[in-house]
Amino acid sequence: MQRFKPQSELLNVGDVELLVGIGAVRAGRVTRAGLLLFGSQTLLAEVCPQHQVHYAFHTELDVLRNDSYREGLLNILERIEQTFTGPANPEREVSVGLFKMRIPAFSVEVVREALLNAVTHRDYSDPGEVLLRHTACELVITSPGGFLGGITARNILRHEPVARNRTLAEAFEKLGLVERAGMGRRRIFIPTLSLGKRMPEYQGETDRVILRIFDGTFDERMARLVAKWRGEGREIDLDALLVLSYLTEHAFVDVVSGAKLLQVARNDARGILDQLSQPQTGILERKGQTRAATYHLSRAVAEDLLGKGGYTRLKGVDPIRYREWVREFVADHGSITPQECRELLGLGESKSARVEVSRYLRRWSAPGGFLRREGVPPKVRYFTSETEQIRPNEENS
Repeated sequence: MQRFKPQSELLNVGDVELLVGIGAVRAGRVTRAGLLLFGSQTLLAEVCPQHQVHYAFHTELDVLRNDSYREGLLNILERIEQTFTGPANPEREVSVGLFKMRIPAFSVEVVREALLNAVTHRDYSDPGEVLLRHTACELVITSPGGFLGGITARNILRHEPVARNRTLAEAFEKLGLVERAGMGRRRIFIPTLSLGKRMPEYQGETDRVILRIFDGTFDERMARLVAKWRGEGREIDLDALLVLSYLTEHAFVDVVSGAKLLQVARNDARGILDQLSQPQTGILERKGQTRAATYHLSRAVAEDLLGKGGYTRLKGVDPIRYREWVREFVADHGSITPQECRELLGLGESKSARVEVSRYLRRWSAPGGFLRREGVPPKVRYFTSETEQIRPNEENS
């Protein structure tokens, strides 16, 4: 508490009042949360044998560490933090202007938050253990008990928090280890993406939740850009980091892919992407006005993230990918019009663009193609062909 919440009034009371204040003692009795926080290893092994945090550090061939912790959670947390401030968690230096920025394999802040989430939301009636499996490329945290209250891996960034062990969660908050309910997931994603690392992944099963945090390679350009912006007093929120990370690997983002990425409804995704396209933000550029509108990195950001030729490469779309983009658009939206096709492919509204798109659509809707034409000009629309719909089943068979 002195380290993380030095302004707390509980630092000025006696031991008993402190334990009552954080919920470790209630009505003269130790609560389950108090037992988990402060219980001795012997007592916990006797009355709560399922309480265990297992840490395994290994290469492809050798197990370098294989530790099981059964003591109070605060001691376990300290032990894990010590592990990730040592040689098992190497750092690299990246130059940002005149300064050096250290990028650890795994941020101690992220590891702490992930472990706190795992022990706070685990099912203590389950005989399983919290497992941290550490390799050179990833840290995998497994927590007994599936997601609660409608939370899934597809909505975890936005869903309201659901407490499985409320008193324990409140104790961690009062101790200053967590800020407030619902912030933990952002404290895992924001530092990770800010360092140019791959986005963490949640996997939910009926009996456990798995979180993967990746190391391996990282995007130095991304790390430098975010550090530069923060040095200028410009704060980058999670939405911007998610979009930036996505666009380092994709030429554009549209509303459908943006909704999946940001875990919001399509209208909300459009609003976020439009906001990132505003001059005062300057991260994205919007191309098109219909539902086929796409969003690309702005020139300045593209040059920072992709190099001096990055923006030019984004503007020059390879026609080989046209078929793939149209197929994905129709799969997501159900159909496409010639105007939406021109907008999607960034060809404009010139006469030559209309002829070019008409030629593509005619070819793709010919017998055996992936599109099916319906209607007559000017109300022509293209849908997925019957051949395309049955193709996956044929492949599987």
